[in-house]
Amino acid sequence: MESKTTPRTKLLSEEETVGQRTTTKRIWKNLIVISVVFLLNFGAFRSLQSLQSTLNSEAGLGVVSLSCIYGSMVLSCLYAPFCIHKVGSCKWTIVVCLFGHVLYTGANFYPSWFTLIPSSILLGLISGPLWTAQITYLTTSAQEYAKILQHDNPEGDIAMFNGMFYFFNDLSGISGNLISSLVLSAGNKHFGRGGGFCGAMDCGIRPETNWTSHDVTKPITSFSSTGVPDHKQQEIVYTLFGVFLACNILAALTAGLCLDKDVKNSELSSDEPTPVSQLLLRTVRVFKDVDYVLMVPMLVIIGMSEAIVTGEITKSYVGCALGVQMVGYVMMCYCAASSVASPLFGHLSKYEGARILILVAAAANAVLLIYMLLWQPDEDSLATILSVSGGWAVVRAVWRIQLLTVLGVMYPSNQEAVFANAEMAGSIGSMLVFAYSSALCMDVKLYIYMAVLALGTVGYGAMECKTRYRNNPETNTF
Repeated sequence: MESKTTPRTKLLSEEETVGQRTTTKRIWKNLIVISVVFLLNFGAFRSLQSLQSTLNSEAGLGVVSLSCIYGSMVLSCLYAPFCIHKVGSCKWTIVVCLFGHVLYTGANFYPSWFTLIPSSILLGLISGPLWTAQITYLTTSAQEYAKILQHDNPEGDIAMFNGMFYFFNDLSGISGNLISSLVLSAGNKHFGRGGGFCGAMDCGIRPETNWTSHDVTKPITSFSSTGVPDHKQQEIVYTLFGVFLACNILAALTAGLCLDKDVKNSELSSDEPTPVSQLLLRTVRVFKDVDYVLMVPMLVIIGMSEAIVTGEITKSYVGCALGVQMVGYVMMCYCAASSVASPLFGHLSKYEGARILILVAAAANAVLLIYMLLWQPDEDSLATILSVSGGWAVVRAVWRIQLLTVLGVMYPSNQEAVFANAEMAGSIGSMLVFAYSSALCMDVKLYIYMAVLALGTVGYGAMECKTRYRNNPETNTF
């Protein structure tokens, strides 16, 4: 029997089509909103993070604060789902957590052990819920989008949404560091310079203390080693921090006013909250898998590589040789290289495979480490410093994409716990680098990194050999 199309059914079909278009437009709007929110917020934070080791170098306050952020972030990954459940939605979890960034930026106006350290710990404690809420919001939105368009598999839509988000996320590093460079270029060109002991030879803290004169033993109006009044430098940095604070507040307001409430998730909307102890056990159980344990050093390296660039290269190679006003420009190069490399190597992995790219990136990183140990930068080394930072960005982009891809393929039924554990491993790596930053010379830090890299490469190779032998017992070659 042939179905007849009546005017009523035709009208209903048209209404459904219009409704689908409206819903998909709303989903795309939310994707753009959340991307812009993180662009504004992390454009400020990443630039501020890059400047900590130079602006707040007295007694290592800057790097200690960064270590506190990543140390407390390790713990926050455990209770993130529980926190989202208590708040009620991913949207409002994002809004609440963004105000932690407002407090952290505000503390930098008066950097001391009693302001910067507590705000850093608080920022780390909200970072796990913030990023978990972001990932959950994007995933549920992509799944809803796939359902509306009647796609059989939402995997492609999830990848598309994440690709759009991380493109904006990489742009945040460019925009934030551009602002810091333009503002700081108007100030003391020698601020942060370290004389003749730069690069791997850098074993001390900059001659300048913190950028402010808030120490009670010093007058508010003093002079730097170059004869430039410190109050002039303070005005410039206050302007920079004011722009960052405005970005943080604007991001929180944009999320609260423009972001729609997320789609109901069965786990988050359940009557009984997930106990924190259960979340902890779920994450810890991953370490029972030998393959995952063999990959842990490489996951730690991802965090260490980010910390080496933002906390060490910016201080011992950029700020020491060129001055603090050039830190932002170098980090712009780093972020631009990362934004280009991420989609490029993500596509290339279809042809070469994740294993080859990971090992090639490890070899390239070893070459960079050897060069940094032998090379001493000076005021004419801008092009070389840009090349080195770009190389680090490409290496880290390869690892970030390919290692997470390997984990997703290896653990398709336990991705939440595995990815949370991977985030924790990266945070531990960053925390360690920032923790010993003020106590060791630069060459020792590079040797430590090289040792972990070697351990990670061997561990990953062993995991690959084990997997290949398990899948094909007749083959004993790698």
